[in-house]
Amino acid sequence: MTASGPRATPVRPQAVVFDVNETLTDLSALRSLFTGLGLGEPALPWWFAVLLRDGMALAAAGDSGRFPDLAAAALEEVCAACGQGVPTGAIEKLLRAFAEVPVHADVAPALERLAQAGVPAVALTNGGLPGAERILERAGVRSHFAEVLSVDAVGHWKPRPEPYHHAARVAGVPPRRLAMVAVHPWDLHGAAAAGLVTGWVRRGRGPYPPVFTPPTVEASGLDGVVEALLDL
Repeated sequence: MTASGPRATPVRPQAVVFDVNETLTDLSALRSLFTGLGLGEPALPWWFAVLLRDGMALAAAGDSGRFPDLAAAALEEVCAACGQGVPTGAIEKLLRAFAEVPVHADVAPALERLAQAGVPAVALTNGGLPGAERILERAGVRSHFAEVLSVDAVGHWKPRPEPYHHAARVAGVPPRRLAMVAVHPWDLHGAAAAGLVTGWVRRGRGPYPPVFTPPTVEASGLDGVVEALLDL
């Protein structure tokens, strides 16, 4: 299914799938690690953008890559651009810290609201499954998710359609009755092209890029997005 042609009027989702990295998790906790490497705070979003770029480039070519390998390659690129090598043990330290980042304060209330409405929640990450499970367990919100999924199950990163359709199959609902919630517009564009309802969490970011399919609903926080989806 593609985003071309008229789209059906969105209806209340029967299940909601959440992106994990940055949507649920607060990666700002990693800033001190990058400053400790002598790279400065701007290196954190730079590193994550390079990681996403390479993962999506592989997906566009029909290939896949392991999150730790992509994370290491991205750190090497950022360090090289800053005129330095990767310090010994830096990637291992980064991956350990990445698996221990906290979730945003609005995550638990949003998930509790979904549970009250009888709508199951699913998590879908471009990262590895063990890491996502560990983060959600540490945050005390794992029990709110019916399933935690990784794109590793289908061999392609979002925003290809395979991960979204996999989430719909696991949730047991047709794509049009599944809502994808994310902070990344590119993720929601992919979900919309796969036939899903979409919810954008702004989290203080700039305007939604007009090059992407607009989200079905949007709000500043996760709880607001969930409420808007339930109001469809």
